[in-house]
Amino acid sequence: MEQLILKYLNKELTSTEERELQSWLEEDSLNRQVFENMVSHWELSDMEVNAYKQRVFDRVMQSGPIPVIEIENNSAWSNAWKVAAVILLAIGLGFVFNHMENQIQPMMAVVEQVLIEKEALFGQKLTFELPDGSIVKLNSGSKITFPKAFDADQREVSLIGEAFFDVTKDPQRPFRIATDNIDVTVLGTSFNVDAYVDNKSAVVAVKTGKVAVVDKNGKDEVLLLPNQQASLSKQDLKFKKQQITNSESVFGWLDQTMMFDDDTIDEIIITLERWYDVEVEITAKLDKKKKFTAKYKNPTLRAVMESLSYAYDFKYELKDKTVIIK
Repeated sequence: MEQLILKYLNKELTSTEERELQSWLEEDSLNRQVFENMVSHWELSDMEVNAYKQRVFDRVMQSGPIPVIEIENNSAWSNAWKVAAVILLAIGLGFVFNHMENQIQPMMAVVEQVLIEKEALFGQKLTFELPDGSIVKLNSGSKITFPKAFDADQREVSLIGEAFFDVTKDPQRPFRIATDNIDVTVLGTSFNVDAYVDNKSAVVAVKTGKVAVVDKNGKDEVLLLPNQQASLSKQDLKFKKQQITNSESVFGWLDQTMMFDDDTIDEIIITLERWYDVEVEITAKLDKKKKFTAKYKNPTLRAVMESLSYAYDFKYELKDKTVIIK
């Protein structure tokens, strides 16, 4: 498992390894605690690590003499040893925290400020609760990062992909979602954020309440009311605000409704790969400009492919996790 965690820290996990790691984290709450401590300490800067080590050392020295262990310096340490060092640091600090809680309260912030990451792999959808009681529904191929406990004056999360938020109202602590291209700020409302990296635009759609959306440069901002949406083109970085004319095309995925509304085959394939965790290979010549509109309720992959094959006049083959269009 140490090797998988190392790959995670270095962002080298395959889809299969991600599922294996997720399964291990869900087996036992202790697994999750160890993992979160490792991630937290791994991401500390050298200055922060040295500061905490010095404070721990000073406290231990006041307790009496301790044995000295000499470790030979070796610049060729492998990443595996680095992971072991992080584990030992996490366990060691945890031991000191438990036995010296009343004396070194400031150090507890290291554990309390752990960032939690939730990811819905291709073929998955996740629903969970944030520390403030807000509900998040994460779509396939999406990832969200948030603190174990929100700050006293704000609630901030970061999102890659698509998610629906039902935010608990708290006028004293605005709720902010940061993505690659836009930032969304609310007090208490429900809305959808579609910010997949490979999309041509980032889209925010409001179901209830008010939502403020601003671009990353802080130059353009729009205020959205219920049944309104704003899309930011990644090409010209300009917002387009409009009424939501078909709510199922925006919110349908929440109840397993797959909706295509004048989509091209390239856009459809991206959706299928996320929804079913498959890879689509195209060997046939398809009309890339042709638009397709359809609605499916909790569809099977074969059902969708049957209608697509009729519309675009192709044959297909389902082979394990690969769809071959020929």
